[in-house]
Amino acid sequence: MLSYDDVIMEKFFTSSDTLSTDFVFHCHDFGHLIYWQKHGQISIQVRQEKQYRWLLINDTLQSVIDRDDASRLLLPHLQQLAALWQPLPAPKTVLELGLGAGAIRNYLESQYPGVHVTSIEKDPEVIRCYKKYFDGDALSALICDDAERVVQKNALYDWIILDLFSQEDAPNFLFDHKFYQNIRNRLNRGGWLFINFLSSHPSQLEQLHHRLITNFGKKPNEVAIPDYLNHIIAVSR
Repeated sequence: MLSYDDVIMEKFFTSSDTLSTDFVFHCHDFGHLIYWQKHGQISIQVRQEKQYRWLLINDTLQSVIDRDDASRLLLPHLQQLAALWQPLPAPKTVLELGLGAGAIRNYLESQYPGVHVTSIEKDPEVIRCYKKYFDGDALSALICDDAERVVQKNALYDWIILDLFSQEDAPNFLFDHKFYQNIRNRLNRGGWLFINFLSSHPSQLEQLHHRLITNFGKKPNEVAIPDYLNHIIAVSR
């Protein structure tokens, strides 16, 4: 027999086993608050209900983790990313720009044994939360740095996953020509860039497409996530 908490969580799941937009909109005041901190204009929360734990920044959901199966992807845009990855050769090196609660790196390390994932996160508090509240490996490759600076370095990767866009305050460099030129230069030949694009402004999506076409010489693949503002964009070198 399902408990009350099970019933509450169950109502947020869709038929495709992803969390609904209702969860996204209400998760800032749902569940048990287990961590909260505000520094400057940034507030960080960690909340939990049953085995599900999630990270919010300024009341906006970043990641949800099933603590019984950390590699399980609970949000539809992540399942779409996984669907794009499945037919591709297994990557050996991945650069993740934006850590969140580690859902992407958990999945990659589970599905691709031996892959080396480097995650870049500019907020040290997010890294601390990942290690303390989301069972992050203290020895994993987590770098507290700015994505714009990291992509100017000389390392090469099979995949780069860009998950820094926000509906409200995406950094300006995410629409800068030089940023995508640097990203292309960080990819091995045949390597892939995957972007979780989130914006309510169509003009920003058009601008991003223009930057990618200019730097990669081809039109990127794009999948809109139903009922969400997310667009998954992929382009190969």
